[in-house]
Amino acid sequence: MFKNIQTKNFSIIYLLGILTLGFLLRVMFLGSIPNGFFPDEASNAYDAYSILHTLRDQYGEFLPAYFKSANDYREGLYMYLMIPFIKIFGLNVFGARITSAVIGTLTVLVLYYLTKEIFPQRIALFSALLLAISPWHIHFSRITFRAILFPLLFCLALLIFLKSLKTPKLLSFSGLLFAISIYTFYSARVFVPLFMLGLVIIYRQHLIKHKTQTILALIFFFILFIPQFIYQISPQGMARANEVGLLQNISEIIGNYLFYFSPNFLFFKGDPIPRHTVERMGELYLFEIVTLSYGIIGLIKNHVNHKQMLFLWLFLYPIPAALVSAGSAVRTCVGAPIFAMISGYGLCLLLEQFDGKLKAFVRWTTLLIIVANLIIFTHRYFVKYPKLKSDAWLPTFEDVVIEANQSNADCIAVSDNIESKYVYVLIPFYTQIPPTDYQKLGIDVVSDKLNMGRWKIIDFEPYNQGDLPKIEANLNTNCLYLLHYYRDQDVLNTQKYRWQDIKIFNTVNGKPYYRLVKLIKR
Repeated sequence: MFKNIQTKNFSIIYLLGILTLGFLLRVMFLGSIPNGFFPDEASNAYDAYSILHTLRDQYGEFLPAYFKSANDYREGLYMYLMIPFIKIFGLNVFGARITSAVIGTLTVLVLYYLTKEIFPQRIALFSALLLAISPWHIHFSRITFRAILFPLLFCLALLIFLKSLKTPKLLSFSGLLFAISIYTFYSARVFVPLFMLGLVIIYRQHLIKHKTQTILALIFFFILFIPQFIYQISPQGMARANEVGLLQNISEIIGNYLFYFSPNFLFFKGDPIPRHTVERMGELYLFEIVTLSYGIIGLIKNHVNHKQMLFLWLFLYPIPAALVSAGSAVRTCVGAPIFAMISGYGLCLLLEQFDGKLKAFVRWTTLLIIVANLIIFTHRYFVKYPKLKSDAWLPTFEDVVIEANQSNADCIAVSDNIESKYVYVLIPFYTQIPPTDYQKLGIDVVSDKLNMGRWKIIDFEPYNQGDLPKIEANLNTNCLYLLHYYRDQDVLNTQKYRWQDIKIFNTVNGKPYYRLVKLIKR
């Protein structure tokens, strides 16, 4: 009895250590790394800020279920979860990103209990550890992208479902959680219904045996799913799908699907978009080539409870992303927990292959390899990543906005060459325009209505077309102009005007990126 108590106490200590490590990796330098802040993040944060103060989003909609944002109509659950953190920490980069850090850490905890429903506790600890240090999961736990909420709610729903196999009355709760998980991110709209269909097939005998609870679970699920489905096929619901473009070529979709199991995506290169992964690293660690292989072979050869469900998860995770493109880490982040679980299982199988002194040697060697991989990742992420991809997150844009806002200029015009016109939402975020004032402006990115009183976004296309009368008619010597250092080299120089630099803003590696200028008559 005392041995069991001691073992349990050690397991709690290990779990707390894993959670502490996972949280630290997600919260360290959170306000500065990734360096800068992206419009998608700012839109989510400002919507939460607006709801906090007015119960309306940035467009004035009262407590919406979907947020219009940049006309992509995002599921609102993540924004509502941001509200208490914005309240505590304020409207700033840390206050916006801490929501994801907490969600990511909670996912590690839920995965531990989920894995313990399938494997022994030792494997559950290894799986939690691998998710806690996962490059894939850490990155999305450090940015204000609502996709990170999907793995948490899905793992929680699946955990309750597995517990319902012993306690059938929990079935209805699991159905409710699966439905709620659909309200997290676009990928969930495809993945969750397919996964639930697979669960019905795999566990059909249990569901038939407890048909009352099963019917109740389906009722709860469809009560939430049907409104979402109706919205999904509406013009607003299809806005994002139309923007990214769903593929219709089957061979291309299959090629995309297979890419998500390729070594390049998983171990060597990862997502090609700099905002989604660290350069020269895959979504998983190199040592997981071995642990994943052991885990998959073990699942195939050994008797493992719920192995069909695990393979179902692994099989389905790339499907929503494959319909759009290859290599999207954000659309497939629900795969991070299943890879951690299989890899944790494989790690235990590997360690069990050895006995005696060799077993101790292998354990210490394995620990050193894991620590070395983690050190390499943290160095690349916290030291190299801000310098290698210094333009991915619009670095120093906050400094430019604050300095311009403190000037006495009548107006401040921002070039839409800085992340296109979507940069507009960074203005109310950094200047903290009161939501009641911002809502009255009637900002609409679709119709290019982007004048925010003193601030406005300028389209420099007329400059490229040489329409000098139109150019000069819209210039103002009492304005400041915020330009991209390289993309706006030739603008604002006309027969009547020339521009003069007030200040040039550099990235973290000293590369010029923005320039704040004023106009002078020739």
